[in-house]
Amino acid sequence: MSSFQVVDSSPGSSVSIMETSNFAHVIFQNVGKSFLPQVPLECRYTLTPYITPHPKDWVGIFKVGWSTARDYYTFLWSPMPENYEPGSTVHRTVVFQGYYVPKSDGEFYQFCYVTHAGDIRGASTPFQFRSATPTEELLTVTEDDSNSDILVRVEEAQQERRELLKAMRLLQEEKQQLQEEQKRLAREREQERETCCLLRTHNQVQGRGLLRDRLKKLTVERDSLESQLKNEKDERDLYKAHLRSTELENTKLSAELQMLKAVELNREVTIAQFQEELERLRAELSRVREQLRQAEEQLQASRQQASLLASEIRDSASARDHTMTELYRARVEADKLRASLADAQAECQRMESQLDRMRSTVTPSPMVVSEAEVELQREVEELKLRLHMAAEHYKEKYRECQRLRRQVAKLNTSESQGEPKRNVSTETTLEPLTPSPEPSTKEGAEVEGAAKPEDITDSVEMEDGVKGRSMGEAEDEQTRSVEEELAMMEEKWKEQCAINETLKQRLANEEERFRVQMAERASEVTELKLNLAQALRDKEQLQEVWQNSAEVRQPMVLRYPLPYPQDPSPPPLVPQRPAELQYGNPYSTDTTKGERSPLHPGSVGLCYSLPPHWVVCIQPSRSTSPPESLEHPPEEPVSAYVKDWSFCIISSIHLSDVHKRCPLCEVIFPPHFEQRSFEQHVESHWKVCPVCSEQFPLNCQQQLFERHVLTHFDGHVLNFDQIE
Repeated sequence: MSSFQVVDSSPGSSVSIMETSNFAHVIFQNVGKSFLPQVPLECRYTLTPYITPHPKDWVGIFKVGWSTARDYYTFLWSPMPENYEPGSTVHRTVVFQGYYVPKSDGEFYQFCYVTHAGDIRGASTPFQFRSATPTEELLTVTEDDSNSDILVRVEEAQQERRELLKAMRLLQEEKQQLQEEQKRLAREREQERETCCLLRTHNQVQGRGLLRDRLKKLTVERDSLESQLKNEKDERDLYKAHLRSTELENTKLSAELQMLKAVELNREVTIAQFQEELERLRAELSRVREQLRQAEEQLQASRQQASLLASEIRDSASARDHTMTELYRARVEADKLRASLADAQAECQRMESQLDRMRSTVTPSPMVVSEAEVELQREVEELKLRLHMAAEHYKEKYRECQRLRRQVAKLNTSESQGEPKRNVSTETTLEPLTPSPEPSTKEGAEVEGAAKPEDITDSVEMEDGVKGRSMGEAEDEQTRSVEEELAMMEEKWKEQCAINETLKQRLANEEERFRVQMAERASEVTELKLNLAQALRDKEQLQEVWQNSAEVRQPMVLRYPLPYPQDPSPPPLVPQRPAELQYGNPYSTDTTKGERSPLHPGSVGLCYSLPPHWVVCIQPSRSTSPPESLEHPPEEPVSAYVKDWSFCIISSIHLSDVHKRCPLCEVIFPPHFEQRSFEQHVESHWKVCPVCSEQFPLNCQQQLFERHVLTHFDGHVLNFDQIE
């Protein structure tokens, strides 16, 4: 704290004190020797005309012994007076709350007024914060203005007065000593100034020669340093160009790597689409096989039905031929009988006419007449016998014809009953056969036919011609009906043959279409194999490029970030290292010598019998029964080839569809495992840069990884001054 300046107590001296001392520009009123702690403290002060108030001025409580304005204990802003006039005296008051004032610690404090510029323009007398005691002697002093009471301890005030007077004397003595010391120092300063002028002159003369020598040395050093600096600049430019080319190459490699990653992801998506298409084609193949099997069964049934119909038609044709032969024979015999009957009738008429003529013209003798009558009677008896025999023979032939008609009707009935069955089996819409004449009609005709010969035998002479004509008409009608039925049977047989030919043609077309589809499926499968092999080769090339880029980038770690900004690439969900296949690649065309192909028919059982060599979280159950496609091998070789290896592919695809498997550690997760957790598990096998998302293997050195991360936080892109 600054020392006090002691002056006279006259009015002129007080004015000089106010003008020279900065601590008297603000006067604190009614400051006691002690105050109660944790109690609101009121501070009153007066702003003299020598100070101009400011809104940022403040009043603080300082501990005695302070050195700067920052050593305050607490402070309050000084309120700006209203209607202030420059050069006037202003009285202000601030109240410190109880929780802001110091506690009772035995230290001395004082109020200080600090301006907005940080200058202390007023300080109060020291005081303490302590609790009141009843044994102290108190004195009440009344102020004339505010009539406030101040408690003053008389003894302490007197002791403090004595101490202050003593301190004032000491300060005066110290002031005199300081004035004498100041005069002495002024004399010494003059002497030293003269000595310094002499030395400066001597040094100037002596230093010029030294400066010339030093200037020459510095010139030589400057030239060498300039040449060295030029070399270093050239080297730095070379380093800059090399670094820029390296960074550009790294940027290109990163972009190419991202593009290759995207291409590989597209390849994987394409492979998945090809696999889905292959599954769809397999389903289509199974459906076509089922249709082919049904068509073959239908064709077999149609062939059996056609063979049955052919045998029935052959039987019907043989029966028809036999019936036609018998009918023709009966017709020939009937014609012969008609001719003989006509001859007999003509002979009878001729004999009767001759008899009448003889009776009318000649009257023979009784003997001749009797002989002629006997002869005529004998001829009539013979004719009757012949007519009776012809009637019996005709009756037998008629019965045989009726029997044949019944057989033909029975065959027609059997064909009409078998026709709906053939329609159901072959899925054709054929009309049923026309039924044969009703049995009642045939029986009536048979009875009528049976009655006709009896009538002929009873009345041969009177109704001979009428009966012959009616029998001929009946035979013609029966023959026509039999021929019509045979024609209908032939027509139906032709229709059945046409239906069979149509079915054969449809079956041939279906087989041809199936062969074309199988050829297309085989070409698609071959194309898928080629595409998958190409994708695998591209993937291997990507892996080689990745390994080469990793080998190139591993020894050279960037000290500074890339000068050209680029968007950070997201971390890939699928790592770059290919997953090892447990059963090999079914589409790979390159097989090692002596190694068995995974698609070999004999290795089908290995697809579900060998135990896996990796640890699983939840291992799916596998069927040990052979696939259904192997129990019933199809007839065509293409389908047999497809079925030999379809089980392995379907089971592996089914396993990959149901369960999620980590491509790095071969851990299988359940189907309901969250995708985000699965991705976090895959990403846990890599160290990912939090800035650029660059991936590093787990066995990468931590120092290299941290150095890579720190390169993103260097503010200078090309800071070559720090290159070692």
